[in-house]
Amino acid sequence: MTDGRAPRALVLIHDPDAGERVVRQLRDLGHDVATTEGDPPGLVVAVAGPGTAAAAVTRLRRGRDDRRWPAAVVLLVLAPQALGEVPAADLRGVVDELVVRPVVPAELALRIALARGRLDGAPPADEVVRLGGLELDLALYDARLDGRPLALTHREYELLRFLVAHPGRVFSREALLEHVWGYDDFGRTRTVDVHVRRLRAKLGPDFAARIVTIRSVGYRFDG
Repeated sequence: MTDGRAPRALVLIHDPDAGERVVRQLRDLGHDVATTEGDPPGLVVAVAGPGTAAAAVTRLRRGRDDRRWPAAVVLLVLAPQALGEVPAADLRGVVDELVVRPVVPAELALRIALARGRLDGAPPADEVVRLGGLELDLALYDARLDGRPLALTHREYELLRFLVAHPGRVFSREALLEHVWGYDDFGRTRTVDVHVRRLRAKLGPDFAARIVTIRSVGYRFDG
């Protein structure tokens, strides 16, 4: 069973740029992160891109077979272009969760928690976030307001989910780009404003007012 603390994480990097981003995100989530093997980890994350997915899965399988990580949750983080490189059958018994990039920290945390719960034999956590009339189903990527389905794009949904998870906290546009889009190209901050505007329009004036613009900084969600 877990004691509630973020487990020590081992990140196996087969795609340097993406791997370093995942390392930063895991540290932000409270994990002690290593990129070389040492003390037994509670979490193993392999990060791969086109041309390296098969090697990453082989490395994970060897670690499982050698029982180097007997109690670890194992995640595989892949670029979309690499999805066809590894048959689903090769992942069974090797990978607990598959995450497709760009990696969003909120999803990363959820995938780790779900896999940990299965390993511990715990009942699944409540995957529906409720706030007033808003409901976010984290498993189905479904959003409803006063029972009415919201036709959100994937990125609009991720943006709303991230803001709702951090009520009262101010995030710069750059921080939202990194946490929600998985980008560290801060020349794209205009895309944050565009998505916030579209999200507000779909939420309607009453709920949209909870997404507050902080002049010259970014946005805050009032829960």
